[in-house]
Amino acid sequence: MQVRKILNASAALLCASLFMTPVMAQNKPQIAPGYPTKPIRILVAVLAGGGMDMVTRSVASRVGERLPVTVIVENVAGAAGAIAVNTVVSAQPDGHTLLSASGSVHIGAVFNKFQSDVRKTLQPIQQMSYQPYMLIVRADAPFNSAQELVAYAKKNPGKLTYGSSGPGSPIHMGTALIEYGAAIEMTHVPYKGNSAIQLDIAGGRLDLTLTSISGLQLVRQGKARVLAITAAQRHADYPDVPTIAETIIPGYEMINAYMLYAPIKTPSAIVNALNREVQHVLADEEFRKKLVADASMPAPSRSPQEWQKQFVAEIDRWDAVVKKANIRIEE
Repeated sequence: MQVRKILNASAALLCASLFMTPVMAQNKPQIAPGYPTKPIRILVAVLAGGGMDMVTRSVASRVGERLPVTVIVENVAGAAGAIAVNTVVSAQPDGHTLLSASGSVHIGAVFNKFQSDVRKTLQPIQQMSYQPYMLIVRADAPFNSAQELVAYAKKNPGKLTYGSSGPGSPIHMGTALIEYGAAIEMTHVPYKGNSAIQLDIAGGRLDLTLTSISGLQLVRQGKARVLAITAAQRHADYPDVPTIAETIIPGYEMINAYMLYAPIKTPSAIVNALNREVQHVLADEEFRKKLVADASMPAPSRSPQEWQKQFVAEIDRWDAVVKKANIRIEE
C-alpha cells in the first residue's frame, strides 16, 4: 500500500510538472501583437563551436528566457553562408525564422553568392557583438613589423603565402585589401577551416593570416607573432599592437561583427520588438563580461532602421573596393 501511495504521488507530481510548463509559458507575454506563436529558429551560417555560434546561442538563451516560446539555434553551414541566407530569405516573414551571420553576408552580396539582393531581402535586427582581427605571421618569419612585411613582399612578389577560410571569406577579402592598399602581391591559400590554417602557421608552412583576437593561442604558445590589428584604434587589452591604419594603410579597418537578421517583409512591430529584446541582453553585465573575456565587445544599441542603413553602406563599400582593386575570387 505504501509503495502504491509513493507511485501515485510521483505520477501526480509528473502530471503537475507537465501541465505547469505551458502555464508558465503563457505567463510570459508576447512581445508584439500576435508574436511569437511558435518556436523561433535562428539559423547560424557557420559550423557549431565557433565564436559566432557561441555568441548566438548565448543571446538566444537569454532572449528565450523572456519569451513564451523556445528559441532554437540551428547551424546551417555551407556555400559561404549562402544556404542559411537563402533559407531565411525564403522563409515566411513572421519573425519565427531568423539569421545569424557575420561580414560574409556583405562580401557574398558583392559576389552575387545569394539568390537575391540581400539589401532588399534581409532586415538587420541588431548587431550582437564585434571584434577586430589581428595579422599574425609564422614564428620565424623574416620580418618583425607590418612595415617590414610590406618591404619584404615588394622585394619578393608572390612569395609570401596567406591563408583564409575560403575564396570571398572575410579573411580573404581583408588580406586582399592589405595587398591592394600596400601595393604588394602575395599568394592566397584557401582552407576549409581556421584550425587547418593555424596548424600550418604553427608548422611554418604558411606565412601569415588574419585571426580573431580570441584565436591568439599560437602567439601565446610562441608558434606565431602578431604584427598589427585591423581595428581603427588599438585594442585596450593589446595596447602595444599597432593598427594597420597607423603603420601601412591609412584608413584601413576590418571588423568581425555578428548580426541578427529577419526577412525584409517581417512586420516592423516584430523587428522592433526583437531589437529591444537583444538590446536587453547586450545591457546585461554578466553577458558583457563574457564577451570581453573572449576579446569581443557588445554591439552598440541602434534601431533596425539605423542598422539597415549601415548594412547597405557596408555592402556598397566592399563593392567599391572589389571593383577598384579588381579583386576576383576563384571557386
